[in-house]
Amino acid sequence: MPESHMSPANGLTTESSEILSGQEPSPTGLPKRANRSRISQDDYVPTAVGRKSPHRLEKARELAIACARIGDDNRGRDILVLDLRSATSLVDYFVIVTTSSRRQSVAIASEIDAEMKRQGEVKLGREGTEEGRWVLVDYGDFVVHVFSEDARTYYSLENIWGDAPRVDWVDPNRPQPRAPLQTELALEEEADEEETD
Repeated sequence: MPESHMSPANGLTTESSEILSGQEPSPTGLPKRANRSRISQDDYVPTAVGRKSPHRLEKARELAIACARIGDDNRGRDILVLDLRSATSLVDYFVIVTTSSRRQSVAIASEIDAEMKRQGEVKLGREGTEEGRWVLVDYGDFVVHVFSEDARTYYSLENIWGDAPRVDWVDPNRPQPRAPLQTELALEEEADEEETD
Protein backbone atom coordinates (compact mmCIF):
# COMPACT_ATOMS: atom_id res chain seq x y z
CA MET A 1 0.00 0.00 0.00
CA PRO A 2 1.44 3.42 -0.96
CA GLU A 3 2.46 5.92 1.66
CA SER A 4 -0.17 8.49 2.45
CA HIS A 5 0.72 12.17 2.22
CA MET A 6 -0.92 14.76 4.43
CA SER A 7 -2.58 17.64 2.63
CA PRO A 8 -1.93 20.84 4.58
CA ALA A 9 -5.13 22.43 3.31
CA ASN A 10 -7.68 20.03 4.79
CA GLY A 11 -5.66 17.70 7.04
CA LEU A 12 -6.64 14.61 5.02
CA THR A 13 -4.15 12.27 3.46
CA THR A 14 -3.95 12.26 -0.32
CA GLU A 15 -5.42 8.78 -0.33
CA SER A 16 -8.34 9.83 1.90
CA SER A 17 -9.18 12.88 -0.19
CA GLU A 18 -9.12 10.82 -3.40
CA ILE A 19 -11.45 8.22 -1.92
CA LEU A 20 -13.82 10.93 -0.67
CA SER A 21 -13.83 12.60 -4.10
CA GLY A 22 -14.55 9.28 -5.84
CA GLN A 23 -11.15 8.98 -7.51
CA GLU A 24 -8.96 5.93 -7.45
CA PRO A 25 -5.82 6.53 -5.36
CA SER A 26 -2.70 6.98 -7.52
CA PRO A 27 0.01 4.31 -7.28
CA THR A 28 2.52 6.87 -6.02
CA GLY A 29 0.22 8.28 -3.38
CA LEU A 30 0.49 11.74 -4.91
CA PRO A 31 -2.65 13.53 -6.06
CA LYS A 32 -3.62 12.95 -9.68
CA ARG A 33 -3.52 15.89 -12.02
CA ALA A 34 -6.75 16.99 -13.57
CA ASN A 35 -6.97 16.11 -17.24
CA ARG A 36 -7.28 19.50 -18.88
CA SER A 37 -7.33 20.18 -22.57
CA ARG A 38 -4.99 22.98 -23.55
CA ILE A 39 -5.76 25.74 -25.96
CA SER A 40 -2.85 26.46 -28.24
CA GLN A 41 -3.44 30.21 -28.50
CA ASP A 42 -5.06 32.73 -26.16
CA ASP A 43 -7.65 35.25 -27.24
CA TYR A 44 -5.31 37.89 -25.77
CA VAL A 45 -4.66 40.80 -28.08
CA PRO A 46 -1.19 42.20 -27.36
CA THR A 47 -0.79 45.91 -26.84
CA ALA A 48 2.26 48.01 -26.34
CA VAL A 49 3.34 48.58 -22.77
CA GLY A 50 2.84 52.08 -21.45
CA ARG A 51 5.96 54.16 -21.81
CA LYS A 52 7.51 56.42 -19.21
CA SER A 53 8.17 59.00 -21.90
CA PRO A 54 5.39 59.42 -24.49
CA HIS A 55 7.75 60.66 -27.21
CA ARG A 56 9.60 57.31 -27.18
CA LEU A 57 7.27 55.64 -29.70
CA GLU A 58 7.88 58.33 -32.32
CA LYS A 59 11.61 58.24 -31.54
CA ALA A 60 11.66 54.44 -32.11
CA ARG A 61 10.03 54.94 -35.51
CA GLU A 62 12.55 57.63 -36.48
CA LEU A 63 15.48 55.46 -35.41
CA ALA A 64 14.13 52.41 -37.27
CA ILE A 65 13.85 54.54 -40.42
CA ALA A 66 17.40 55.84 -39.86
CA CYS A 67 18.62 52.22 -39.66
CA ALA A 68 16.86 51.40 -42.93
CA ARG A 69 18.55 54.36 -44.59
CA ILE A 70 21.96 53.29 -43.26
CA GLY A 71 21.34 49.87 -44.79
CA ASP A 72 20.43 51.56 -48.07
CA ASP A 73 23.54 53.76 -47.97
CA ASN A 74 25.64 50.60 -47.58
CA ARG A 75 24.08 48.84 -50.57
CA GLY A 76 21.57 46.75 -48.64
CA ARG A 77 18.64 45.49 -50.71
CA ASP A 78 14.95 44.68 -50.22
CA ILE A 79 14.83 46.84 -47.10
CA LEU A 80 11.64 46.74 -45.04
CA VAL A 81 10.53 48.46 -41.87
CA LEU A 82 7.65 46.57 -40.25
CA ASP A 83 5.38 48.19 -37.67
CA LEU A 84 4.77 45.40 -35.12
CA ARG A 85 2.93 47.43 -32.48
CA SER A 86 -0.40 45.74 -33.22
CA ALA A 87 1.16 42.26 -33.53
CA THR A 88 3.29 41.99 -30.38
CA SER A 89 4.03 43.89 -27.21
CA LEU A 90 7.71 42.87 -27.28
CA VAL A 91 9.00 45.18 -29.99
CA ASP A 92 7.61 48.08 -32.02
CA TYR A 93 9.58 47.86 -35.29
CA PHE A 94 11.64 45.37 -37.30
CA VAL A 95 14.14 46.62 -39.85
CA ILE A 96 15.01 43.89 -42.38
CA VAL A 97 17.92 44.24 -44.81
CA THR A 98 19.38 41.78 -47.35
CA THR A 99 23.08 41.74 -48.20
CA SER A 100 25.23 39.89 -50.71
CA SER A 101 28.17 39.00 -48.44
CA ARG A 102 29.22 38.40 -44.86
CA ARG A 103 31.48 41.45 -44.97
CA GLN A 104 28.59 43.64 -46.08
CA SER A 105 26.34 42.26 -43.31
CA VAL A 106 28.90 43.07 -40.63
CA ALA A 107 29.60 46.50 -42.15
CA ILE A 108 25.91 47.46 -42.15
CA ALA A 109 25.42 46.24 -38.58
CA SER A 110 28.54 48.16 -37.48
CA GLU A 111 27.41 51.36 -39.22
CA ILE A 112 23.99 51.09 -37.59
CA ASP A 113 25.61 50.46 -34.21
CA ALA A 114 27.90 53.49 -34.56
CA GLU A 115 25.01 55.79 -35.55
CA MET A 116 22.78 54.56 -32.74
CA LYS A 117 25.61 55.24 -30.25
CA ARG A 118 25.83 58.80 -31.62
CA GLN A 119 22.06 59.11 -31.11
CA GLY A 120 22.39 57.88 -27.51
CA GLU A 121 20.64 54.53 -28.04
CA VAL A 122 21.64 51.60 -25.87
CA LYS A 123 22.14 48.32 -27.69
CA LEU A 124 20.66 45.36 -25.80
CA GLY A 125 22.43 42.73 -27.89
CA ARG A 126 24.09 41.83 -31.14
CA GLU A 127 24.17 38.30 -32.58
CA GLY A 128 25.44 36.58 -35.70
CA THR A 129 28.44 38.66 -36.72
CA GLU A 130 30.73 35.62 -36.79
CA GLU A 131 28.84 33.78 -39.49
CA GLY A 132 27.16 36.78 -41.12
CA ARG A 133 24.08 34.92 -42.43
CA TRP A 134 21.76 36.67 -39.98
CA VAL A 135 23.06 39.58 -37.93
CA LEU A 136 20.56 40.76 -35.34
CA VAL A 137 20.95 44.04 -33.43
CA ASP A 138 18.41 44.61 -30.65
CA TYR A 139 17.63 48.10 -29.36
CA GLY A 140 14.53 47.14 -27.38
CA ASP A 141 11.90 49.20 -29.20
CA PHE A 142 13.23 48.14 -32.60
CA VAL A 143 15.33 45.24 -33.86
CA VAL A 144 17.51 45.26 -36.97
CA HIS A 145 17.88 42.03 -38.96
CA VAL A 146 20.63 41.92 -41.60
CA PHE A 147 20.29 38.76 -43.70
CA SER A 148 22.22 37.03 -46.44
CA GLU A 149 19.98 36.23 -49.42
CA ASP A 150 19.53 32.55 -48.54
CA ALA A 151 18.91 33.24 -44.82
CA ARG A 152 16.28 35.86 -45.64
CA THR A 153 14.46 33.40 -47.87
CA TYR A 154 14.76 30.63 -45.29
CA TYR A 155 13.56 32.61 -42.24
CA SER A 156 11.10 34.79 -44.18
CA LEU A 157 10.33 37.21 -41.34
CA GLU A 158 8.18 39.43 -43.55
CA ASN A 159 5.88 36.46 -44.18
CA ILE A 160 5.78 35.42 -40.52
CA TRP A 161 4.83 38.97 -39.58
CA GLY A 162 2.79 39.40 -42.77
CA ASP A 163 -0.07 41.27 -41.09
CA ALA A 164 2.27 44.00 -39.86
CA PRO A 165 2.00 47.27 -41.80
CA ARG A 166 5.08 48.35 -43.73
CA VAL A 167 6.53 51.76 -42.91
CA ASP A 168 7.45 53.96 -45.85
CA TRP A 169 11.04 54.90 -45.07
CA VAL A 170 12.24 56.07 -48.50
CA ASP A 171 12.79 59.83 -48.82
CA PRO A 172 12.39 60.82 -52.49
CA ASN A 173 14.57 63.93 -51.96
CA ARG A 174 17.47 61.94 -50.58
CA PRO A 175 20.30 61.10 -53.01
CA GLN A 176 20.52 57.39 -53.80
CA PRO A 177 23.83 55.56 -53.36
CA ARG A 178 25.46 54.50 -56.59
CA ALA A 179 24.87 50.94 -57.70
CA PRO A 180 27.86 48.60 -57.24
CA LEU A 181 29.78 47.59 -60.30
CA GLN A 182 29.84 43.91 -61.19
CA THR A 183 33.61 43.83 -60.59
CA GLU A 184 33.13 45.18 -57.05
CA LEU A 185 30.56 42.47 -56.30
CA ALA A 186 32.89 39.80 -57.66
CA LEU A 187 35.76 41.11 -55.50
CA GLU A 188 33.54 41.06 -52.37
CA GLU A 189 32.48 37.46 -53.10
CA GLU A 190 36.13 36.40 -53.60
CA ALA A 191 37.11 38.04 -50.30
CA ASP A 192 34.28 36.22 -48.50
CA GLU A 193 35.36 32.89 -49.99
CA GLU A 194 38.93 33.48 -48.79
CA GLU A 195 37.66 34.27 -45.27
CA THR A 196 35.69 31.02 -45.08
CA ASP A 197 38.70 28.93 -46.18
